[in-house]
Amino acid sequence: MLGVPIDSGTGGRPGARFGPAAIREASALIAGNLYHVGLETEVFEHLRIVDVGDVPVTPGQHDRNLDAAEKWMRELMTVTDRVVVLGGDHSVLLPVLRAVADKHGPVSFVHWDAHADTWDGGPERLLTHATAVRRVIEEGLTNQVFQIGLRGYGPSRETFAWAGENGVEHWTMMDVDETGLTDIVQQVISTVTGKVYISIDIDVLDPSYAPGTGTPEPGGLTSRELLAGIRDLVRNTDVVGLDVVEVAPPYDHADVTALVANRCVLEFLSATAQRKTTG
Repeated sequence: MLGVPIDSGTGGRPGARFGPAAIREASALIAGNLYHVGLETEVFEHLRIVDVGDVPVTPGQHDRNLDAAEKWMRELMTVTDRVVVLGGDHSVLLPVLRAVADKHGPVSFVHWDAHADTWDGGPERLLTHATAVRRVIEEGLTNQVFQIGLRGYGPSRETFAWAGENGVEHWTMMDVDETGLTDIVQQVISTVTGKVYISIDIDVLDPSYAPGTGTPEPGGLTSRELLAGIRDLVRNTDVVGLDVVEVAPPYDHADVTALVANRCVLEFLSATAQRKTTG
C-alpha cells in the first residue's frame, strides 16, 4: 500500500493531497478488526499487508512528483504482485500503471468515475486528472478499458469518439439505471482477460455519499453499489491492483468520503483474501 499525496494535476478544487492520510485515519473506527462479516473472512489470516507510507513530494513540482511515484511503484513491484494506491488526484494513474504493466504486462482496466478522463490536454498539460486515462491507453498499458458511472457534461463528442476508436467500453449512469449495476459488472467479468487493475475516482459516487471530492457530479452510484461492484470483480477476476483517488478532505462532511474510500480498500482486501482461500 502506497500513498501519493499530490493534487497539482487537478483542474478545479485542490485538496486531494490530504486524501491518503484521511483514508488511513478512517480505519481507526474498526480498531484493527478486519473480519468481513458478509464474506466471513479475516483479512490478516490470508494476506500480508505492508503500508510503506507516502511518496515524498515537493509542492508545486507536478512532473517531479509523478516521477517519484513511478520510482517508488517500480521498487514496490519487485517485491509484490498486488498493490493498493491512495491518491491524490487521478494523474497518479500513469506512473502507477507503468510499473504495474512492467510487471504484469498490459492490464484489463476497470475505471469507476463520473468523468472519462480522456481529454487530450494539449502540449502544456499532457498529464492531469482529466487526461490520465488517455495517456495510459496511448502508452499501451491496457489491453481492455471499461468505464462505469460516467455522467454529467464533457468530455466532448470528439473525445468520446476517440475513446470508442481505441476500444474503450463505457456505461453511463443512464445505462446503470436501465440495465442495473450487477448486470454491467457481470458483463465486465465475462469479458476481461488476464490481469485486472481497478481505478476508483471517488466522484463516481453521488455527492450525498461522497461530498469530499474536487469535482462532484450529482446522480452517481450509492456506496453500497460501489462496494458490491468491487467485491464481485475481485472475487471473479485476477485483480492485481487498485487505486482510490480524488478524496479531498477539505470538502468532506463527518469524514463520510474518507470512510467510504477506506471501505473500498478493505473490500478489495477482503475479497482478495477470500479468493485466495477458494481459488
